[in-house]
Amino acid sequence: MFHLFSFLEDTTNSGNTDNGIWTWVIMGVMVVALVLLFIIPNRKRKKQAEEMMSKLQEGCVITTIGGIVGTVVKLDDKNIWLETGTEDNKTVMQFVRGAIHSIAPAPGSPEAKAIEEEEKKKEEEPDEIK
Repeated sequence: MFHLFSFLEDTTNSGNTDNGIWTWVIMGVMVVALVLLFIIPNRKRKKQAEEMMSKLQEGCVITTIGGIVGTVVKLDDKNIWLETGTEDNKTVMQFVRGAIHSIAPAPGSPEAKAIEEEEKKKEEEPDEIK
């Protein structure tokens, strides 16, 4: 008789068939572990990226994945335009939205003021070594 899964059977203990069941249990546990290790963290990263993109607006200071820092001048569905450079030599560059690494709130916005206040409080607190 032809057995499709005969390679899973333990030939040393022909009377004991529990080893085949344990093999499937271990394989199932490994599949669940892979799902937990790879899929769930990707969902968290995707959610954080969507949250970051929702905060994007004109005037925000962003950093690209290439390390370019600039102020958002214009937005559309696929692209952003950044203004970089010094007062004398301003340059406007176009990037795809996927090139954004991080976003800082626009200067003068309530979010920026809250961040500044938190930083001031941290500076005022004395460092204690115990």
